[in-house]
Amino acid sequence: MFNNKAENVKQQYSDDKNLSVRIKFHKKHSINKQGFNNWLWEKYVFFDNCRILELGCGNGAQWENKIDNLPDGCNIILSDFSNGMVNIVKEKYEKYKPFSFRQIDIQNIDFPSETFDIVIANHMLYHIPDLTKALSEVKRVLKTNGKFYSTTNGNKGIIPFLHEVFKRFEPDKKAFTQQLSFELQNGYKILSEHFSDVKRFDYEDSLSVTETQDLMDYIKSSMGVLTENHSKQNLDDLFIHFENIRVSEGAINIPKEVGLFISTK
Repeated sequence: MFNNKAENVKQQYSDDKNLSVRIKFHKKHSINKQGFNNWLWEKYVFFDNCRILELGCGNGAQWENKIDNLPDGCNIILSDFSNGMVNIVKEKYEKYKPFSFRQIDIQNIDFPSETFDIVIANHMLYHIPDLTKALSEVKRVLKTNGKFYSTTNGNKGIIPFLHEVFKRFEPDKKAFTQQLSFELQNGYKILSEHFSDVKRFDYEDSLSVTETQDLMDYIKSSMGVLTENHSKQNLDDLFIHFENIRVSEGAINIPKEVGLFISTK
């Protein structure tokens, strides 16, 4: 799917427009109303005066409405490969004492060894060209017994679902065929090569889409990372296909597979 992974990531995440569409889509149509971020916060173990580095922070959505829950003295660096995203989170959070902001490439983290108690990388490791180097850097900057929290998708969620649907309209194309380099199925093995203890936690959820246009907006928000060109006619046909399902079944039901790895140095 990707000709140049780094360049596609730059284009897709130059700002938070596409990301915001996808976040709102999942929030609106997910069955599990606890919400993925609320579930994540049950797993995080923060403590007084801990030093936290978030890599690939995007628009910083996971910190919204959570700042009052932070223990005293936490120091949190929100970082992203995209300077556009860094500017967005800085505008959102610079008035809050715990936060500072940096543009960082996970493959070359510009901090001394043993700097952080916690490193977070949510839904971003599958974008990294050299994952081995990236995880070596994460381990290096973590203190002994520090925790690395990383979320990702599985291979039985919305992306495979969309691929099967697209094949009906464009059988020669390879839309949504991305094999994630880091997913729930291989994440334990990959992380275990770098960390002494790795645990996997799955978040049970699925999608019940009651507005077809929302699904089309989600698809279009992801198209920027695809190399294929898709005709307007095929996208119109796709809308009709999904709308027929919505009318006949009351909703478009789509699987989700998502979870968290907690790794200890």
